[in-house]
Amino acid sequence: MGSMLASFNIEKAIGPDGRPIIPSGRYTTTITSHVEPFKCAITPRSERVKEMILSSDNEAI
Repeated sequence: MGSMLASFNIEKAIGPDGRPIIPSGRYTTTITSHVEPFKCAITPRSERVKEMILSSDNEAI
């Protein structure tokens, strides 16, 4: 998990109107409560990370 956070920017997704989509912050009501799915934008923090992802074996991802 730490490698993912160090390698990628995780930000709010942008809607069709060009404005950020604000996550609802709602949680499930199951026995193991967790946040409901939401849209986000995940982008590489650097060109080096982008090249590493593009050159990797798809099965490793």
